[in-house]
Amino acid sequence: MSKTLLAGYFIWGVFFFVLLCLRPGSSLHSITMDAKSKMVGRLSVLTLTVTILLCVIPMGLSPSYNGEKPDYMNQYELLAESFLEGHLYIDYDDVDPKLLALDNPYDPDAREAADVSFHWDHAFYNGHYYMYFGVVPVILLFLPYRLLTGVSLTTYHATQIFTALFICGVFSLFFTLSKTFFKKLSLGLYLSLSAAFSVMSVWYAVSAPALYCTAISAAICMEIWSFFFFIRSVFVCEKESASIRYAFFGSLTGALAFGCRPPIALANLFVLPLLAVFLKNRKLTIRLGKQLLFAASPYMLVGVLLMLYNYARFDSPFEFGQAYQLTITDQSHYGSFFSRFQPLKTFDGICKFFVGYTPMSDQFPFVTFDGILLNFPILFLPFFGIASEGVRGEIRESRLPRCIITLFCIPLLISFADVLWAPTVLERYHMDIYWVLCLLCYLVTGLYYRNLSAKTARRFSCIVSIWAFLSLCKCILLFLIPYDYNFTFYYVEALEKIRKILMLGRGVGLY
Repeated sequence: MSKTLLAGYFIWGVFFFVLLCLRPGSSLHSITMDAKSKMVGRLSVLTLTVTILLCVIPMGLSPSYNGEKPDYMNQYELLAESFLEGHLYIDYDDVDPKLLALDNPYDPDAREAADVSFHWDHAFYNGHYYMYFGVVPVILLFLPYRLLTGVSLTTYHATQIFTALFICGVFSLFFTLSKTFFKKLSLGLYLSLSAAFSVMSVWYAVSAPALYCTAISAAICMEIWSFFFFIRSVFVCEKESASIRYAFFGSLTGALAFGCRPPIALANLFVLPLLAVFLKNRKLTIRLGKQLLFAASPYMLVGVLLMLYNYARFDSPFEFGQAYQLTITDQSHYGSFFSRFQPLKTFDGICKFFVGYTPMSDQFPFVTFDGILLNFPILFLPFFGIASEGVRGEIRESRLPRCIITLFCIPLLISFADVLWAPTVLERYHMDIYWVLCLLCYLVTGLYYRNLSAKTARRFSCIVSIWAFLSLCKCILLFLIPYDYNFTFYYVEALEKIRKILMLGRGVGLY
């Protein structure tokens, strides 16, 4: 038997084994999250480990991202070196005099007409190149690694670390939500949704891990842990002192997201409804005010430090470097909100963000990039669930109405920022939002599950678990699309081998 057939039988064997585990009669749909069983912990750790490995191992496949052909993808590494040399700019020694002579170096047509040599997708200001991506990953990973080992951390390894921590955050947050709001949720739903929603949130980073997705994965990692700390602070901690400590770490991780990717950090809006819940049955005293100020202090401290960093580079505390990018579009003229906002164009962009449609391809892997909700229709569940009076009642009883409303609003706010300020909305921008919709979906699904009879609950758990698993499988197909210098973009022959493996060596009519 050929290796192709063996690999194909193995993959399909794993596929049907998972389906077998998720069958209607499986004990996964009868064991609940409050069960006193070691199986809950063991299966959770096993599923978490497999999910992390599934996401981080393939990141090293493409030479554009694994360091073989770094090109401009090593800016985090270079900035760490710059910090050690005592300056904030990236010290390239090949600044083209023709670039300095241009009246507007940010105009791509002017650069092309003058035949200018420049470093792509950097910020350029006062004769120096800067990295406009957030500095927090440099402070948290690249600089410490360089100081400890004496060598630079290859950028995609940072994405692996942030992705692994993000997945741990998803499993931890969903576990906390289950124990707090829906203890009778089936173990099958918890495991399948945690794994699927983790992969759905980061699949693009698996395909193109360096630089852009380093910033994105760092930001969603900070935010998922911020949500975890805040939710424990408000809904789990019984002692006020413990609540304040958790809130402090929630503020710290939430604030750090602004130094990774600012649009994702808009999810900090979630703090407001949580604060309202926290204060509802408390009297606002001077002592409590001081504690809340302490809890919020990371926002102020990190905000001041980021503004000082921006001012030191671009003479403005509010300029992250977008206006000075050397990229496909002149962004120096973007200016104020009112100069950018065009209602019809912005509305159209947001619609495409969520429900944009592209016909299926006749080439393997056949799937295409659509809007967020069409890429993964399971994310429609919250919109259907919220229509149920039973779910709305559960939301009110759980003190979650404002939180749920805010989770519906955050994706719209982030997509608005992306559409308004990005020169063009790319597939990777969907990562800004997937994780929020996944959290919303998990919450509404769990609350809907609480209203079901035992028999209906088992059937619902089975259907949604299988749907989640198939959504995870689609992530793998999306990963295989040749795009953005990823693995299959470089190795077309590998895509053909994968097709033969999945087709068990046979051809397929659509190909």
